[in-house]
Amino acid sequence: MKLPASIKAAYQRWLDKRIPSASRVTLDQSRIFIVPTRAGFLWLGIAVLIFLLAANYQNSLAFGLTFFMISLFMLSIYHTWRNLAGMTVVARGSEQVHAGQTTQVELELQSEGRERVAITIGWPDEETTATSFSSSKRLSLGCRTISRGYFQPGRFKVESVYPLGLCRTWSWVKLDFHSLIYPAANSSRDLPSASGEGEQLGKATTAGQESFAGVRSFNSSDALTHVDWKGYARSGEMNTKLFQDNVGSDIWLRLNETGVTGLELQLSVITGWCLVCHQQLIPFGLDLPEQKIDPATGQAHLEKCLSILALCGLAKKQSGDLV
Repeated sequence: MKLPASIKAAYQRWLDKRIPSASRVTLDQSRIFIVPTRAGFLWLGIAVLIFLLAANYQNSLAFGLTFFMISLFMLSIYHTWRNLAGMTVVARGSEQVHAGQTTQVELELQSEGRERVAITIGWPDEETTATSFSSSKRLSLGCRTISRGYFQPGRFKVESVYPLGLCRTWSWVKLDFHSLIYPAANSSRDLPSASGEGEQLGKATTAGQESFAGVRSFNSSDALTHVDWKGYARSGEMNTKLFQDNVGSDIWLRLNETGVTGLELQLSVITGWCLVCHQQLIPFGLDLPEQKIDPATGQAHLEKCLSILALCGLAKKQSGDLV
């Protein structure tokens, strides 16, 4: 049965007050809910039926069985609740992807010195996983992103029916990840000309030998003189330094040159252009109404531009939401 939108909104507001979002959440009495499962209600129904029969026929053995079933149910309530009580859920970050893609969310479950058994965790209609641990456990869950900006996946469910399956205990947890989701990339539009009115002429680049442009994974055909030995000493990963030569002009990316209407579509086109320029080692800059980034190349420049596009028109609003 589907609940009306007004009831869902009221429930979310109540959850926001009872279990506010944070980078780490400890599940205590005020954050855990528990009810009988379908099997639990059936168990209680059978216990009541046996009790009525015992009272009617004055059967001591039936009374004993009834009290045993009720006692077992009461113990199940405590142990099921205890399986979640005191556990801490910590946000460890998420991949920075484009809107519409699935990001991998890193979580850490801390047991706080107690063994946890058959804990199920995940977002509604998304990937869920069951795990058991006695100290701490790192999990990676997939979550589909919807819009650009700060990653706000909503509440996910932590639940358990251990040990007997007669009761279900759960909590709705909302974590702050403080990571960005970039705009969706639209690469169907051609790059704008680098010689338009108001352009600042500069130098475009191709692969070459003049200036450093980043690193990539080492190939067996690469010259050993281009290996990033300092990086290899730090991380153990062998990468090759990339260099570039100056051959042309810079490209400025502007909203009014995308050929589409609507801020989201315009940002999507510019994001696609940023990726194309990065792949082709073409210096590009952003000329947005609120901010201007000078043309450059490299992974750091790409990430800076994508971050600015992700927050274009949203920075003040979403930053306030995270305080």
